[in-house]
Amino acid sequence: MQDQRCATAEEVALLRERVARVEGGHDHLQDGLDTLSRQFSDLRRDLTQAVGDHAARTRHEIMTRVDEINRDAQVRDAEVSERLARIEGGLRLANWVTVTCIALATSLLSWAQMGQAIWDFCTSLIGGAS
Repeated sequence: MQDQRCATAEEVALLRERVARVEGGHDHLQDGLDTLSRQFSDLRRDLTQAVGDHAARTRHEIMTRVDEINRDAQVRDAEVSERLARIEGGLRLANWVTVTCIALATSLLSWAQMGQAIWDFCTSLIGGAS
């Protein structure tokens, strides 16, 4: 069997010192991990905020552009409607002038025919009486 040997005070002190260094290193690592965890949480929070802000800006820019496009479309629609109204008014005027000319020509021809018929009747009366 082996002889059991007792550690000297010096060896125990050296062992305690080594254990203390290991525990100190462990505490230091734990502090480092806690710091990294906080930094990661801060980074995640900042990234989430940045992505949210960017998305909000993008939505705002898109909606602004859509509003501009809608306004431009409404302006173009109003211009086209105005042009069509002017064309329609011109066509109505042209139709009215055409119908009026036709009615006047028809009336003049009718009056001319009636005048001719009356003239022929009167001349036949005068010619037949003589």
